[in-house]
Amino acid sequence: MDKIKVKYFLMSVITMWTMTSCNDIVTYNENYDDDMKSTGTPFINGVYDSEDIEFTTPIVNAVFEQMVVITGDNLAQVRKIMFNDVEVNLSEVYATKERAYLPIPRKIPENVTNEITYETEFGTTKFDFAVNIPEVKIEGLYYEFCQPGDTVQLVGDYFDLYGFGGVTETSTIKMNGQNLEVDSISEGYISIVIPKDAQPNSVIDINYEGVNGGVHRQISYMNTDGLVWDKDFVKNYSYPEKISFVEGNVESGEPDYYINLRGDFSAWGWVDIIKSKLNITSEVAASPNDYLLKFDVCSSENTPFYNSGDAGYRFVFNTNGDNSYAWNPSSVTSFGTYGRWCTVSLDLVSLAMKTQPLTEGETNFDLVIHPNSNWTINHSFANFRIEKKLP
Repeated sequence: MDKIKVKYFLMSVITMWTMTSCNDIVTYNENYDDDMKSTGTPFINGVYDSEDIEFTTPIVNAVFEQMVVITGDNLAQVRKIMFNDVEVNLSEVYATKERAYLPIPRKIPENVTNEITYETEFGTTKFDFAVNIPEVKIEGLYYEFCQPGDTVQLVGDYFDLYGFGGVTETSTIKMNGQNLEVDSISEGYISIVIPKDAQPNSVIDINYEGVNGGVHRQISYMNTDGLVWDKDFVKNYSYPEKISFVEGNVESGEPDYYINLRGDFSAWGWVDIIKSKLNITSEVAASPNDYLLKFDVCSSENTPFYNSGDAGYRFVFNTNGDNSYAWNPSSVTSFGTYGRWCTVSLDLVSLAMKTQPLTEGETNFDLVIHPNSNWTINHSFANFRIEKKLP
């Protein structure tokens, strides 16, 4: 958990405790109970999420960085708290006689005991409690069509916990058997360097020792085999006003070619960006759940993607406008790429089968802009492709 958040959480707890104490003024010492001191061996009777302020529902497990409250007796004057064999930083703990507020440490234990060990000046107690240990979450390359020699982010979560970057021999990232150089690493991404001799349609292999043994994952790099539209089609297409074909500057990180939308678009207009035919193979038609539609996008710094509801950018399959999918990347939070190219992955089954099944053979495949308000944009699209999901 962010140290600053922990600090302010503990300050809030202390403030509330102080205010409560001030409302209960004690003017004599007889039978006075100092809530900040223990008088015997610690005892735990439950663990609660910190947001459960009434302590109504005890929990039996938690996740990394979750703030919890341990309840019981003689919990003050704490010396050590461990979840499994991982110690909690005591600077992040606020403990009174009956409660202790603390975050679950973000560290994988070497020995999983599914216990809390709680030690004070007066003794030690244990309490059954499990910490859910996450596997690495791998979403893919931030931009799959980056050029050989480029540094690109491998996006996901928990990379810092599993020894990537040469910390262990078991956590590796390779392309065609070659270890990829790790430029930097954080919780949510690893910056890797694509080899200068990398070829299109390569696969990156990721291996690490997970909670239940070895894990092998694969991600795509520059899959040109799955491209829906070739350069000649995109270049020679007759585009509407404010939509154009652009020859990309590869050296500056752009695709070879892309479609750019620039200017003002009126609310509830329906403009076909591009209309085309798409051949659905028997393999795709038989198992659409196994496939993705991928494409690369770029928005200028000042024009992120609008929250467009069920409108916005729409993919239309077959000839039925109702069988369309509204892509709204800003539905939860504002999404923009700030002038960088970014890969988007959408489940084909959700995108292409809204009102009718996906069948083998030729079908219409259209990309439409249908704003739900007046839009001013500078957005670009490239490399539309259908890819099989990798293991």
